[in-house]
Amino acid sequence: MYNTKSAQIKRSVVYLHGWDAQAESWHGPIPLAPKRRGARTASKVRNSPGAFHGKLSCSVPGLPCIDFNTAVYYLRDAGLAIVHMDGSHGGPAGIVAVVPSERRKLVRDDIAFELMTMISFLGSAINAGCELQINDYIEEALRAEPSATQVFAVETAELSWDTSIVLSTHFENLAGAMVEWMATREPEDDAALEGEECEIRSIVPAGCPPAALTAAPFAGGLAAGQHGVG
Repeated sequence: MYNTKSAQIKRSVVYLHGWDAQAESWHGPIPLAPKRRGARTASKVRNSPGAFHGKLSCSVPGLPCIDFNTAVYYLRDAGLAIVHMDGSHGGPAGIVAVVPSERRKLVRDDIAFELMTMISFLGSAINAGCELQINDYIEEALRAEPSATQVFAVETAELSWDTSIVLSTHFENLAGAMVEWMATREPEDDAALEGEECEIRSIVPAGCPPAALTAAPFAGGLAAGQHGVG
């Protein structure tokens, strides 16, 4: 990815993995650092209550500034962004998926397959035939570093070299913003989890006393699979 630095975001190290559709290979993992250049992106995403939809501008010295139509979703176990550009590029220009280390207990076992399937559904012709490679890499990255936040950025359109560099920088800015945004949602999620684990009382007629029933967690984590990608 373009101009990344070795540093930490928030409480855990954040690794960025970039899929180069032209070379049909992954780049990374690269430790991702927050950058002042992405401050406006971070502010817009962070102030969104549940999802962000709008234009985000990104520039790189010596290259034109580009507006990216960006949709960002909070899926509880992960964050997902879909990036579009004006013009005919055969669908979205790319996606960014953020899997925070603090959300690992909620991550679905098939999240890599769901991301790969979504990329296929978006009609990314340049990634045709690479589905298994994308899926296997994401699975291995999540398994190898469970204590780190993992970010996966995938190009899904055939772009010029200079546009690809600006898109790569937008991916980095967006990833940092999403990591911060999801961190602010953690206390809210923790309270919800505690509520799901509390006792559920059922009133039985005919004068019987209330029965205390404990809600058991689903296999693979509470509420796993409720927020499928795509």
